[in-house]
Amino acid sequence: MKKEAIFIALLLLITVIPVYQQSEGVTVTHSKQEGLINITAQEAWEMLNNEDDGIQIPVDVRTLQEYFDERISSPHSYDKPVLYPLQLLEMPLFANLFVKLFHGKEVILYCRTARRSGIAGNIILESGYDGTLYNMIGGIVAWKDAGLPTVKGFGFGS
Repeated sequence: MKKEAIFIALLLLITVIPVYQQSEGVTVTHSKQEGLINITAQEAWEMLNNEDDGIQIPVDVRTLQEYFDERISSPHSYDKPVLYPLQLLEMPLFANLFVKLFHGKEVILYCRTARRSGIAGNIILESGYDGTLYNMIGGIVAWKDAGLPTVKGFGFGS
């Protein structure tokens, strides 16, 4: 269990550092949201495709195994899904780390059906998150039902 937690923490750092580095020097205009904003899979896809409305970061809150089995495929190289499991967010240290790493960002949370992403969103908001937080209703199940692209294993999608 301890080795798995360390592995997940290292994987998290590897996937989040490019997002953090990309954001340096960016002025954030969003104010703190009072709640989680529910969006459909189609709305998430449209947001990820539209660069005019800013950059949204998809965050997968499922397990490492689920992430590698299949995850959403985003349209650009800079908005690939980041793995940040709910199990980590349940620990205050990692919830606070999420708040710091994604400070002021627009984040789209997703899981399999939106149950875990809803729980994760509430944890993140209670930890003082100051960006915009979306919950993709229906999760990856709705994403696939809408015919949207996914990627498996070490693939990087489109």
